[in-house]
Amino acid sequence: MAGEEVNRRTAPPGEGESAPGGLRPFRFLGAWGFLAFLPAFSIAVRAGDSADLEARLRVAHQLAREHNDRALVGRVEAAASEAKRLARDGKGADADAAVRRVEAEVGIDPGGWSMHGQPIFRPTPEIEAGRKEIGDRLDRAMASGDPAAVRAATGELQALLGDQAGVPDARRPGRHAPPVALAEREAVDLFLAALDGEGRSVRSLADPDAPPRMLRDHAGLIAALLDIRPAVMRQRPDRLAELDRTVASVCAVLVARQQPEGHFPFPDLRGRNLRFGDMIERAVRESGAVPRGGWILTPDPGGGSQFDTGLCGAALLRAGAARTNAAWTAAGLCAADWALAQRCVANFNYNAFSIGLLATASRVAGGTGYLDGALAKFRAGVAPGQAPNGRWTDPHNARTVYHLILLRGLLGLAAALPEERAAERREVRAALDRGLDALLPEHDACGVTVVAPAFLLDCVAAGVGDPARVRRALAEHAAVVVEDCRRDGGVRLRASAVDVAALARRTEDGRQETEEGRKP
Repeated sequence: MAGEEVNRRTAPPGEGESAPGGLRPFRFLGAWGFLAFLPAFSIAVRAGDSADLEARLRVAHQLAREHNDRALVGRVEAAASEAKRLARDGKGADADAAVRRVEAEVGIDPGGWSMHGQPIFRPTPEIEAGRKEIGDRLDRAMASGDPAAVRAATGELQALLGDQAGVPDARRPGRHAPPVALAEREAVDLFLAALDGEGRSVRSLADPDAPPRMLRDHAGLIAALLDIRPAVMRQRPDRLAELDRTVASVCAVLVARQQPEGHFPFPDLRGRNLRFGDMIERAVRESGAVPRGGWILTPDPGGGSQFDTGLCGAALLRAGAARTNAAWTAAGLCAADWALAQRCVANFNYNAFSIGLLATASRVAGGTGYLDGALAKFRAGVAPGQAPNGRWTDPHNARTVYHLILLRGLLGLAAALPEERAAERREVRAALDRGLDALLPEHDACGVTVVAPAFLLDCVAAGVGDPARVRRALAEHAAVVVEDCRRDGGVRLRASAVDVAALARRTEDGRQETEEGRKP
């Protein structure tokens, strides 16, 4: 399936205490891990410039790998060699020019430390010297589940980063689009045409024999079809049975892929994705990961399996509630039980996926167990990491795409808390409000950097943030989605299915109407 969120959501898979079939757990790179994985670019220029040029090349190399472009990675590495040669010859200005050329190729403003005019994180030698020790303490604090210990460690990290706390290590260019008004029928027709435009890619999500791909794609399609079903029922009832069959088939694929412990596996992307393929190869070589049938079945002890498990478990729970399907509900609750048992990890957005899943499970199963578990993960695994600027402290989680993941988890938790738990609702809403206040200025300054109309629509429905500002942002996000879907002739899913489905929900003026009748 096409779309920015499908193609850009690139957090690695996750955690488990033991592996099925006797496989040893493997570890992917964490929020800081790319620094250890990239080659060392040693440039012998003046002492004050050497660390800066090296750091700039490391960031450029990181971003080139995220583009999944081997040729671009090769050009960055060639530029590093050229800069080293020039510096050795005493040509520091020429070395800097060589670095500037590759910075421009990967989207960094030439000279480093900003993208599209907005600052990005600058890893100084002092930060690099202190980050590992603090990171180890943060990991131990997360393992303890003690919010006070986590706050102490994140406080140290914030002190080390100073005014760079909450500054992302990468940014995307902003976009603007003229407002567009769609009636409900037009929004439904756009969604269906975009779905049809994907053809084989969408059908593969319902095919149990299709080549392995990230299961978060399956979860996104289920969620989108549930979101838009009421509008399809009103406007295009002729397509309803087909969409219902798709939901059933995709849910069946997820149930079949779920591991006995409750988590969902990650596809073996070696040879298909530069960044993940190399990471998996490293895990197989050094950490004992054993691929099987095109999948990495072993959960990641670094916490990343919470990503796909959170999304897939929540999708199954929603579908089970909508269709009164006990098997889907049982699979979703099995995923929630697995998530409940996982310790919090230092990559804050991973914890947010489990929070969202547990919040959904609490609505389906009732009682307080899942909800209390979600609150505990919020207090230890998310809230302490929020920086004074409203983003999350480390430069990875400060990226807008991960910031949105954290906010979605908080929005789900706030929605699940009943009115009688007013103090806890205020606690979660305070963090959510600070996070949204940090997001909207980026939109005001740059336009749409990460497409998120579904999230903004949920904020409107929940009364989160300043209504006028949120609605202005929502209008432009929706316009960008329409523009993308209609780009280059024909109609395609060039945004996530959930965000395209949100266009039909938007015609209800912010009212959250989905197949199972959930409301944020």
